[in-house]
Amino acid sequence: MQAMGRFFRDFFPNDSLFFNLFNQAAKNAAEMAGLLVTVMNSECPEERELLFKQIDKMENAGDDITHKIYLHLNKIVFTPINRNDIHALASAIDDVADSIQEASGRMYLYGIIEFEPSIKQIAAIILQASLEIEKAVNILRSSKKPGPVFELCRKIKNCERQSDQVYYHSIAELFSEEKDPIRLLKYREILFSLENSVNKCKGIADSLEIIAIKR
Repeated sequence: MQAMGRFFRDFFPNDSLFFNLFNQAAKNAAEMAGLLVTVMNSECPEERELLFKQIDKMENAGDDITHKIYLHLNKIVFTPINRNDIHALASAIDDVADSIQEASGRMYLYGIIEFEPSIKQIAAIILQASLEIEKAVNILRSSKKPGPVFELCRKIKNCERQSDQVYYHSIAELFSEEKDPIRLLKYREILFSLENSVNKCKGIADSLEIIAIKR
């Protein structure tokens, strides 16, 4: 009897299973982005160190969520959306969390205590894009109409365009004005990681649009 129950769970799972995990992953990434913004607004070294450590923990939690999605994907026969699309969306959300943690890790490793306006700007854009992603993932569960998801994806991609402008302007300014080569390298690497985070957000938007069209 128990074996029969497992059989039906594997073939006819609760459709909310994957959507619940997507929601958790998107929420986790958005909270990481929020912590990153908080780091830059904190003047207390001890608080910043705790925030950096919290971001690391949340990145690990995101990895666990992604792993659960992959495990269920390997086990469940009938999925609520295309299997490849599930894998792509899970991977894209995980990429955002990874890139946020990378930026955070570089700030901590390099001992950054002064955050340039451009760094704060891109961090704020990451947070904005992450919050739009969280909304889009929630809508994906409740609505099969692509319009609302497309609108949120448009906003996410607009965030990426804004970030590009800030990034390239700040890089040009950095190379023209910064005289300390070590400081230049540190800030360039941090800016690159932040910009990469926004690019990864665009990757999520691409995955969401594909799923929305197919639904």
